[in-house]
Amino acid sequence: MFSTPCKVSALIRPLNTLRLARNQSTLVLVEHNNEKLNPVTLNAITAARALGGEVNCLVAGTSCGGVAKEVSSVEGISKVLVAEDAAFEGFMPEKLTPLLLASQDQFKFTHIIAGASAFSRGLLPRVAAQLDVSPISDIIGIKDSETFVRTIYAGNAIMTLKSMD
Repeated sequence: MFSTPCKVSALIRPLNTLRLARNQSTLVLVEHNNEKLNPVTLNAITAARALGGEVNCLVAGTSCGGVAKEVSSVEGISKVLVAEDAAFEGFMPEKLTPLLLASQDQFKFTHIIAGASAFSRGLLPRVAAQLDVSPISDIIGIKDSETFVRTIYAGNAIMTLKSMD
């Protein structure tokens, strides 16, 4: 599925909102250091493209214009949302959660994806709790928009999971 082994974390919107959505669309949370894109984001973009539909990226930071330009040059990106504010210094989940919720409220994404990292493990469960959906972590494959392959038991077993959210 992917050219290199990677893991992705995702939030899945409830199925009843999938039926009401105009098109399937995915928000990829861009991980960076305000200067350079973290390669795990490219894995997340690849996973988002496998889901189909529009792929949109959210770049949040203190001075992340260069990162936004870098992301916009990646093939398959429909839209890049940029949020620059001093409050995003340190990329604290407490500060970024309201931003993701506002983006979700405005654009009604069917999926929210971030690369598997400490950054996403701190942020996505908070967002999932607010959206009342279950986060799915450590995804290594995508079968369709509801069915994912992920590792379990510290990577010693592989499970196929169908999301009912």
